[in-house]
Parts: sequence; C-alpha cells; structure tokens
Amino acid sequence: MDTKREDFETTCNLFIQALENYFKHLTDVTSEIGVPFIKESETLSLKNFTGLIGISGNRKGFVYISADKSMYADLINIFIGIEEPTTEDILDMAGEISNVIAGSVRANYGNNFNISVPIVFEGMPKQLKFPAEVAVFVIPMKWKGHEAFLVVGLE
Repeated sequence: MDTKREDFETTCNLFIQALENYFKHLTDVTSEIGVPFIKESETLSLKNFTGLIGISGNRKGFVYISADKSMYADLINIFIGIEEPTTEDILDMAGEISNVIAGSVRANYGNNFNISVPIVFEGMPKQLKFPAEVAVFVIPMKWKGHEAFLVVGLE
C-alpha cells in the first residue's frame, strides 16, 4: 500500500473515531458513518449550518462539519434543554462539534497539529476558497435520521 493511501486511511479513521465518539458518548445514540470519499476542493459539501476549524503546524488545512438546523437543534435540546434554539445557538453548536472533533484528532497528532477557533456560518459563503493542493475527503454521517458531512482537507 502506498504511503499517501495509508496516510489518507489513518487520518480518515482518526476523524471517524472522533465523530463516532462524540455522538456515542455525549448523546448515547450511535451515529451511522457512510463511506468516505475524496472530493475536488473547489466544490463544497454543505448543509445549512457549518462549523469550520483551520489546521496549521505539521499538517495544514481545515475540518468542518455541516448539518441542517434540525440536527443541531436536537443536540442543543439534549445538552441544555432548549427546545427552540436561536440561529446563534445553532451556530454555536456547529462550532462546538467541529472544535471537539478537531481537538480529539489533535490529541493523536500532538502539539504541532494546531487548530483555530471555530468559524461558523449559515448557507454558502461567497468568499470561502480552499487551496488546490489540499486533498479533501468527505465523511457522510447520519444521527437520529439527520444527515451531515464531516469534511477534512489536509496537506
């Protein structure tokens, strides 16, 4: 197996484990992970709300989780009991999930895997561009019937 494919699989598995652990341990409901696939970096896989983390250090790139409002609303209801969260609450939850997942992966890569504070947004931002040299892979997932994407782009 070539080194690039091994690195892809290792990195993909770390993010999948972090994603599965988040939902299993914090909600007691297992997420269903789809088959990861490589994607062209110019086109984005986005739902309505997204939390993005920049990555720097030994690895450079980004990770984001994107889901519809209803998934974040269910999580907010479970965690803090708010039944009708505001848009701000939804964006905060998108940032929180992306931060926890990136932080879990950082624990495996060490101190030279630096993560930014979350950038959160609703819809499709017009100014968001990713470097062409970054390999981007998409991890589709479902949780309690909600669909989401965990998207990772790393050099």
